[in-house]
Amino acid sequence: MEISEAGVLKTSQRYFFTPSALADELFYYPTRVGHYFCDHRYTFSNYAETAQLASHRLNFMLIAIRQGAMHFMLAGERAIAVSGHAVLFDCRQPHEYSAGDGTEFYWLLFNGLNTEAFCRRILQSKGGRHVFAPTDFAAVVRGIDRLADSCAAGERMTESACSQLIHRLLCELLLGGEGASRREEGVITEAIRYMHRNLHQGMTVQAVAEAVRLSPSHFSRLFKGQTGYSPYEYILLRRIDEAKHLLASTRLSVKEVAYQVGYNSEENFIHSFQKKVGVSPGAFREYPI
Repeated sequence: MEISEAGVLKTSQRYFFTPSALADELFYYPTRVGHYFCDHRYTFSNYAETAQLASHRLNFMLIAIRQGAMHFMLAGERAIAVSGHAVLFDCRQPHEYSAGDGTEFYWLLFNGLNTEAFCRRILQSKGGRHVFAPTDFAAVVRGIDRLADSCAAGERMTESACSQLIHRLLCELLLGGEGASRREEGVITEAIRYMHRNLHQGMTVQAVAEAVRLSPSHFSRLFKGQTGYSPYEYILLRRIDEAKHLLASTRLSVKEVAYQVGYNSEENFIHSFQKKVGVSPGAFREYPI
């Protein structure tokens, strides 16, 4: 494929997408996708003619470096991305980047739904860094490659399939953490089992952390990095879930349900339930929603 960008080699691929009105309203959607092989002549910035097109400047960019290295200037900060790194940024913000000889990378321009909020949360989870190493870098590459390959084969994915693929990529970037070990994944699994076994007790985050032999602060960071919840929020939501089950399937009083799911007072339970569910426990029992 001939791509008229300096430094982009002939083995590279690039494809364009134009979202339908339905996709623009309800889906995540790509606007461009590419698999580039580059040499040191390759550079790009928000001042480039292509960058002025709406299909670029109004969207978000995800880059996955498979080989070589790239230099970035994003949000006024310089960064280097090497093999195994992903780069995520808002194209409405100033950006520029360049490649060295022998660089291979995948890239995806996308938008839709709550993309801005999703990307903001991803970057927050990486400490504000636009360059980071996803836990499953191969999954990120496979996702973008699948999109490009479907175009190359003349069998473009449907817009709903594209939306699901992009959503999986974003979830991987947000919840995959950065290099979580099997031991750390096992710790979280153990913690979740402990929480479910002890949901009816007055369980604290400190008690869960002690059960998995970690400090509360380390455990909380690890848990949120892998699940997206704080441990406290996870316990709270599972208690609400169990309370819904008891309210809908037993004759226990609201007070009895409160103590059964670990609350130390009926008032605290009612306040918490109404805040999360939007109705009181009594109203939920009458009309389970």
